[in-house]
Order: sequence, then C-alpha cells, then structure tokens
Amino acid sequence: MPPSPATKTSNQNVWLHHPVTGELVRFGAPSADGRKVEGELWLQPGAAVARPHIHDFLTESFRVHAGEIALRVGGEERIVGPGDEVVEVPAGTIHDWWNAGDGVAKATVEIEATPSAGGNPANRFISFFEVLFSLAVLGEVDRRGAPKPLWLAAVAREYRDVIRLARPPAFVQAALLGPLAAIAKRIGRDPLAPELHGPKAPCVIPDPEPDELAAILAEPARLGSD
Repeated sequence: MPPSPATKTSNQNVWLHHPVTGELVRFGAPSADGRKVEGELWLQPGAAVARPHIHDFLTESFRVHAGEIALRVGGEERIVGPGDEVVEVPAGTIHDWWNAGDGVAKATVEIEATPSAGGNPANRFISFFEVLFSLAVLGEVDRRGAPKPLWLAAVAREYRDVIRLARPPAFVQAALLGPLAAIAKRIGRDPLAPELHGPKAPCVIPDPEPDELAAILAEPARLGSD
C-alpha cells in the first residue's frame, strides 16, 4: 500500500521512550536512498512489544548485545543473547518479542524495505515509532501499550505501509479500519499531527548521561494484562 504523502520529519539520533512497554530506542540516520535504517533498542525489565505484528514491506533483523530477548517469528520461538546469530524477520511474517531476562536487554535492530515498498520507508518507520511512543506518554494506550481503539484505527490506517496487526485477519482489518479511522479523524485523532513528531514530541527524552540512562533502564516496564 502506498505511504501517505504527508509523512512528517522524523527524529534521528535522539532517544524515544515508551514508558508502558519499556522500550527505549535511538535511530541512526536512514540510508541515502531512504530504504534502510538501524536503531539501538534498550529494554527495561519486563519490556515487550505491544502486539504481535507484521511488516508487509520491510525485513527486520535483531542482534542482541546484552541480556536476553525472546523472539517469536512465524510461530517459532527462541531466546537470543550476546554472541548469537542475527535473527531475521522476513517481510510478511508474524512476529513478537519481549525481554526474557531479569535485567536490561540491548539489541541492534535494522529494517530494510522490500523492492515493492514505495515512498521513504525508513522515515516512515521512525515516524510510526514517534506516534506510538508519544501516545503512550500522553496516556492514550492500553495496559499492553497499544493505542486505544480510535487511535489504533487511525495509526494502523495511516501506517499500513509500515506495520499491520497480526489479528484480526487482514480482510477484517481492511473492512473496519477505514470507517473507524474516518471517525477518529473527525474528532482530532491525527497520527501526522506535528505535536506528535520531531524533537519536541512527547516521547523524546534529552540525551541522558550514563547514570541517567541506567536509572531509566532500571525501572520495570508498566505493562499489565488486558
């Protein structure tokens, strides 16, 4: 699906924090062609991605540098630690992951667009993180860190070139997201709103000193069950 032409300028080399899922990420600059980007991902104790999901037009890879991260890729689950091989998630594959250890985990995450991806996939990927993490800071997510229903519809519809939920089935999502996203837009739920992006986005934290970073990471994620 084509990306929105209204993609906002995204953060690079700054810290983005999701206080519910316990993820802290810093993206580098995208490749010159805008089709690849790498990021540092730090996970607080108990951290987990909000929902199993699919990237239809992106491949994603994980290299773990500290702690242990559990990855479920296409139904196969494994625990990965420092020195293990890179785990690649092919485009179109359901995947899920979480901090499998008792302490902090760190990984390098890289995404690369498939040949069929249009637009500027790397910036779109970063832009999606800005929105998702900023909504968490603003209290607009559920206990697992996913946006509340109307925001979820708006975000999923806008960023369908970047990410798709594993459930419900794709045809159900296609039927529901359009009408719900239209309602969301009418009442001001706009994923491209300038205040959710850029260096003043709610999820951005100042470049922390080592002791400040350690203090943030020592806090457990705020995840709860549905």
